[in-house]
Amino acid sequence: MQVTEKKDKINYKQTFLIGFGFLGCMLLWSVYNSYVPVILRGKLTELFAANGGEISSFISNHPALSWVSVALIVNAIMTIDNLFGVVFQPYFGKKSDKTRSKLGKRMPFILLCMPICALLFCFIPVAATVKSVGLSILLMMSVVICFNFTMSVWRSPVVSLMPDFTPSHLQSDANAVINIMGGIGQMVGFVVGTIASAIVGLIGFTSMSNALKSKTDDMGRILDEAGNVVLINGEAQYVNYTPIFVVTAVVTLICLVVLFAFYKRNKEYDLSANVTIEEKDEKGKKNKIKIKDLPISKEEKKSLIIMLVALFLINNATEAIIPNFTNFANKTLNVAPIYSTLMMAVFAVSLALFGIPAGAMGRKLGRKKTIIIGLVAIVLMFAVYLAASQILPANPDGSTNKITWIILWIALVVGGAAVGCVNINTLPLVLAIGGREYIGTFTGYYYTATFSAAVTGPILCGLVIGLFNEDYNFMFLFCSIMFAIGLAVITRVKHGELSKEEDSSWIDKAVEEAGD
Repeated sequence: MQVTEKKDKINYKQTFLIGFGFLGCMLLWSVYNSYVPVILRGKLTELFAANGGEISSFISNHPALSWVSVALIVNAIMTIDNLFGVVFQPYFGKKSDKTRSKLGKRMPFILLCMPICALLFCFIPVAATVKSVGLSILLMMSVVICFNFTMSVWRSPVVSLMPDFTPSHLQSDANAVINIMGGIGQMVGFVVGTIASAIVGLIGFTSMSNALKSKTDDMGRILDEAGNVVLINGEAQYVNYTPIFVVTAVVTLICLVVLFAFYKRNKEYDLSANVTIEEKDEKGKKNKIKIKDLPISKEEKKSLIIMLVALFLINNATEAIIPNFTNFANKTLNVAPIYSTLMMAVFAVSLALFGIPAGAMGRKLGRKKTIIIGLVAIVLMFAVYLAASQILPANPDGSTNKITWIILWIALVVGGAAVGCVNINTLPLVLAIGGREYIGTFTGYYYTATFSAAVTGPILCGLVIGLFNEDYNFMFLFCSIMFAIGLAVITRVKHGELSKEEDSSWIDKAVEEAGD
């Protein structure tokens, strides 16, 4: 039987300290998604150009391989974390449910794998410094695969800590705190490049600090103000991103120390100590049901399927932006990666700030209308930017003109708010179709659609970028098309709104509990 708690108020201090685990997790992912694509693009471009461009020539001489490009390969590699998440995270989550130790169910996984992840994380940029490009890529891929697997071992356990320590009737409020901690982790990840550059400069590594701020070419070679490759003793100089990864790893380990210190002092308050895995499995089995067997009308089933298709299309776009933005800023805008992440921070802040207004719009205007408004706004902004980038001429020095820059900044701000309108209202709409009795089932459908898109989105976007000669501006073309098709599909959804007489509090609670 589950231990019950008489507390009627959330323990914010306890929840905040538990949230350090998720903060460390999201910090790692934020830096990984920002900088690994840049490193991979540089190494793969160098590989394609090696030996007089033998690989490029081979591909160009074989039409069947014409779709293969650096952008496609980079984006395919960046889906490894999503594949591993789908395959391994549920397994290790269940494994942690069954674990019995002096450190509880979750901490053995976290204490073992979080430091390993931090160590592997540091070796990603180190592997990129190996001079032999083939060996460098091989070592880097080995580390990336090991890192992603290890992350998938402890992510579910760290997310499960909050429910372990929080009575069920307080978990919605507690999850809001956990999500705030995750958001802080992402924001720290966006600025950690600037922090790392400042730190290495202060301790005397001025050249390394300056390199992190430098503009680079497709191979990651440092360029001077005139756009020429910087040479020292006849050798091209490359950016070494190791300081950024080391600072991130150190902060992650500090998060682990805080989490462990809290758990060691408070493990007796773990409410899951007497919950058997058999009870949880029984509950889980009841939620596993096929769409055709759901006790809802044929029209509701149709709306559900249409909504899941729309979710898949929409998330193909949102998931494509994440691994491509730093390369877009670096290649197209000539912005160093440590500054391009600050641009992503603007998008993230806009999304976060518009969360509450987006929810209010969903309640007042209807969820479907709010989603449509968000999709129309983001399609228009992305289309306007893409048109401007192709029509307006670049500056004489090859840099992006001022008007295009202004449009891009507006697109980032408006795009963040628009994505907020979509993200805040899609899960509630899906849950409302199924009703209170099938929260678990419909949440599962939702994440099946979104996780599938997290795998296909980056790959398809990489294919489009490659087809347009590695022009990352066409990331916005892909995203606009996916958003537009998703918009057309979602207009066919006929269910998922609640009438004024119906109580929607259960949806709000379910949405908060479904979040990471």
